[in-house]
Amino acid sequence: MIKQSNLKDKLEDDELDLSLMQMTDIPVKEIEKLGNKVLKLNISHNLLSSVPENFPFLTHLTALDLSKNSIFELPENFGQLVKLRTLDLYSNQIEKLPLSFAQLKSLKWLDLKENPLVPELAKAAGPCITKVDCEQAAKRVVARLQSIQSQLLQEERKRLETEDRIRRHKEKVEEAERERLRAEKKMAKERRREEARLKEMGSKEQIDSDKNHVQINRNGSNKTSLNAKNGHAYKSDYSNSTAGFSCFGFLLKLMLFLSFSVVAVGVTLLWFYTGGKMDAESIQLAVPIIQKDVESHVMTLGKRTEKLYIQTEKMARPYIKDTVKKVGDLSKEAQVKAQQGYDWVEANYGDTIRESSSKAKQWSSEAWVHIRAKCVEFYKDLLPTLARYWEKVEPYFIEVGQKVTAVVLDIHHAVQENFPVYMEWLKVTVENAYHTIYTYVKQLMA
Repeated sequence: MIKQSNLKDKLEDDELDLSLMQMTDIPVKEIEKLGNKVLKLNISHNLLSSVPENFPFLTHLTALDLSKNSIFELPENFGQLVKLRTLDLYSNQIEKLPLSFAQLKSLKWLDLKENPLVPELAKAAGPCITKVDCEQAAKRVVARLQSIQSQLLQEERKRLETEDRIRRHKEKVEEAERERLRAEKKMAKERRREEARLKEMGSKEQIDSDKNHVQINRNGSNKTSLNAKNGHAYKSDYSNSTAGFSCFGFLLKLMLFLSFSVVAVGVTLLWFYTGGKMDAESIQLAVPIIQKDVESHVMTLGKRTEKLYIQTEKMARPYIKDTVKKVGDLSKEAQVKAQQGYDWVEANYGDTIRESSSKAKQWSSEAWVHIRAKCVEFYKDLLPTLARYWEKVEPYFIEVGQKVTAVVLDIHHAVQENFPVYMEWLKVTVENAYHTIYTYVKQLMA
């Protein structure tokens, strides 16, 4: 251990010379006790393998010589030596510099020769043979470390923003899921309440009476329309004929397009079959009638389609056979003519065509190589621009997706809350209609 009295003997003016002393450690605490008297420190030609973590506390240093040691790395907080103007690290074992090196904005002279630097750092440091070389090395190395530090900070900022965006999106998804569960619980509660209310309404006779009442309303409506045909407008039969078609179209739209217009068609059907009442009892009674009408119209349409197909096939079969025969004869004649033409061209211009074809292939191959190289170059140049634009546009896409999801969930919740019985009926009706159509199509394909 070097005593403080010995250090004072080594201090001359503002420079402390500790070179050629076979030191393995730097006496930082003893140097600190000398205060701001030490502005220049020379610890060259020693046996140092590292620089202690507390060394950068000597923030008053303006010149530091650590050359001719065996130092492998500098401490991460080395950038605290903000007043450092000259730094000699010649002939050590340093490969990389700490990121805090970017804070040495006062550094004017730097020597990193005879160090196993990584290629990027060695290129920035340069040869450092003359004073100008060492001054340029200080500028380039500090600038390079500042650039790396800026990139790392920018990447960290992007990472934090991405994590925050993912976290907020996850919170919204979780909130939407909680809202969906609450809506399902509310719907189940409403369904149980509706079932209990229906049980309390009375016996089966009362339900049959209500059903007959609904049927009477439908018959009365049809009679009124029939009477109106003589002097006004014919309505009931037309409505009955188009109701099945509308329902069939409604089912197809639901399965193919999943459009919200299905809800309007369903409500219209309920309104027609319930005579405009739209209460839970009338809907429950009208559902079986609607299902029966739908099945009847689907089967009728299928039978008509099958009959039309058989008639069309009988009428078209003779024409198809005649057309196939004529096309076969024409094809054979065209083959003979084509072979004759090929033989004539081969006999008169075969060599010329082959030579031209060879040249064309060679030219097209060269052109393709050139075009491909240009396309690859254009793609490489375009890729950073596309990445930049995507980085700007991506948040808007995410925001639009979130808004659309929120609107769909709101509409779904509104329908569930206002038409719980209708949604249940809609689910059962769609399943039954799907199975009916699927079975019929399967029978046709058999």
